[in-house]
Parts: sequence; C-alpha cells; structure tokens
Amino acid sequence: MNREARRQVRRPIDCEVTLSWYDREAGTQFARGRGMDMSEAGARIETEQPLTVGSCVFARVPEYLVGGTAYVRHCTRRGSKYVVGLEIGVPRAGSDQATDGSMTDYYELLQISPAAEMETIHRVYKIMVTRYHPDNPHTGDAEKFLRLTRAYQTLSDPNKRAAYDASRRRELPHPLPVFELKEFVTGVDAETNRRLGILCLLYNRRRLSPDWPGLSLLDFESLMAIPREHLLFTVWFLKERHYLRPAEGAQFEITSEGVEFVESSLPARTIFQRLLRGPQDEASFGPPEGRAS
Repeated sequence: MNREARRQVRRPIDCEVTLSWYDREAGTQFARGRGMDMSEAGARIETEQPLTVGSCVFARVPEYLVGGTAYVRHCTRRGSKYVVGLEIGVPRAGSDQATDGSMTDYYELLQISPAAEMETIHRVYKIMVTRYHPDNPHTGDAEKFLRLTRAYQTLSDPNKRAAYDASRRRELPHPLPVFELKEFVTGVDAETNRRLGILCLLYNRRRLSPDWPGLSLLDFESLMAIPREHLLFTVWFLKERHYLRPAEGAQFEITSEGVEFVESSLPARTIFQRLLRGPQDEASFGPPEGRAS
C-alpha cells in the first residue's frame, strides 16, 4: 500500500475471511483467514498459506455478508502463518487488460449499453456474478467473476466511471462515414441496409484479417454509429438466416452463406461498394487493438 493508505486509521477486527482466486495452472483456489485490522484502503489478515504478491483475489466476510475484489500487496511469514496485506478497490482506469494487452471493455463484459443507468448495471451484475461465482458448481468461473466485480466497482462509482469512459472513448474506433448516410437511419430500407452493412464489415474482416475475423456488437455500434438497441434485431435476423455466427468471446463472424449473400447483393446496391476496401486499407481491419474480446 502507499504511504497515505498506511497512515489511515486502522481498526482491529476479528472475523473469518474467505478468499478465492483463479490460478491458470491449478484452477480455482480457496483459502481461509482471520481478520486482524482494516482501514478505508485495505485490511490485514492472517492465513495458513502464502498468497502471491500482486495477485487479485475475491475476499468475503461471511459474518457481515460482504465481499469484494482485493489485491495482495504484501505477504510476510509469522511463525507457522502468514500476514497478508490486502488493498481494496480496483486498478486505475485502463490498467485492466485483456490477454492481448488491450483495455477490457466493461460494458461489453457486462453486456450492457454504455448509456446504461445505475439500476441496470446493478441488476445485470447481480445476475452475472451469481452465475459465475466460484461457489457455483455448474457455471462458476473465478477469473470471470473477478473481472465482473472489477467492472461493477468501476461503473457503479460516478467518478471512476467518468474516468473510465474517457479512457475508453480514446480507444474506440471512429464511425465510418458511409453509415452516416440517411439510408442507414431512416426510411423503409434502413433495417435492410443495416443487415448488409454488418455483413460487409464482417466480409472485410474475414478477407483482410483471417486470424482475427470477428467483430463484436460493440464494434458494430461504434463503426456504424447506430445504438445497439437498433442492432439487436439486425443481428438476430442474420443469425437466423445463418449469415453470421457467434465467434470467440462476444464476437461474430461471417459464414459462407453470408459471403455469398454479400457478393450477390453488391452489383445492385452500389452504396455498399464503399465498404469493401482494398488491401491498402488492411490496417483499418487488422487485429483488434484497444478492443476486448
């Protein structure tokens, strides 16, 4: 912990603390400890096994029915036990990264709109953490559980959410100009145009970046400047027609049926030819830099 945190008043505590975390080699791990003291920034507990400094754990206090994410800042052996210092809270905005080094998109992780109200954030988080809690024998996933908790702790705090949103906006792709045309927004053909627009984006992605062929709903929302509420029906229809399919993570990729549909539709609809870029624009459709899967 930093010096300011250490100077905060510590209050003695005496209660059981349960810890859970995910180890890539050993899977979900559990430990029990006893609370020693705490401050607004963190707590010290005593455990029978050492914890890795810098690791992220989920700490729960059954006696008070509370829990949250904590980070192991020090672990010192004392006799047959270990004194562990936990820092409560979340990493700085932008420091939570996906496996490819990009910033995790908390809205995509919680499957909510960036404009979601606090009530929606709380409701969705409650449903998802119940599903992925390590104690759930069927769907428990400690790593995803911790990521969901970090997302909720950021988005449920107005100041942290504002800072996170600012970082996120810098990483999002800019809308493509063609989608600003009225043909994609109003009129009888707007929905049909959005369907073909999504397929053109996925067509390019598959052709120019075969190792990264997928795009997420959030990618569609950002590239097309169309709210996801308007895109949900579009994606549903394309899945039903087998023109696209779910890919790794929360992404979608085009199918062979979708490719044939795009190629047969383009000659009669010149507006979409702008979306099929040449190899010189490959950088625009390369690996998803700054985007979470």
